[in-house]
Amino acid sequence: MNVYNSGDVSLEGASFSECTAALYGGGLYVWGSGDVSLEGASFSECTAGRYGGGMYVSGSGDVSLEGAGFSECTSGYDGGGMVVSNSGDVSLEGASFSECTSGRDGGGLYVWGSGDVLLERASFSECTSGYYGGGMAVYNSGDVSLESARFVECTITQA
Repeated sequence: MNVYNSGDVSLEGASFSECTAALYGGGLYVWGSGDVSLEGASFSECTAGRYGGGMYVSGSGDVSLEGAGFSECTSGYDGGGMVVSNSGDVSLEGASFSECTSGRDGGGLYVWGSGDVLLERASFSECTSGYYGGGMAVYNSGDVSLESARFVECTITQA
């Protein structure tokens, strides 16, 4: 699904399975839009050649995910499960990232150049990255707050 230069994006109970993109956002690509809100969305076995195996959001407003799940998503570069860049605040409540893989940074989640990042009851399990943040990597963003977040067996493959 591709959303480009649009207003707010709101999805409830959406399911993305075995989706593929050559570059960005295997399941969902949002660029230059308003606030992005996903409730109960699932991304399974989605792949992107570069960024955001499951989902890629850039140049948009606040990004909020509640109860979203990312399973076995893969990216060639950053954010095996999800990438948020140059956007507003990022809030993940009850989101789960399981067995997601990135070639470089943020096996599950990669955030760059965005506002504050809040993870509440988020879980990262068996996610892998090539270099930094087997579970999650955050760069050049606002405050990072983790509340009851869990990271289990997340790894990096190179040092």
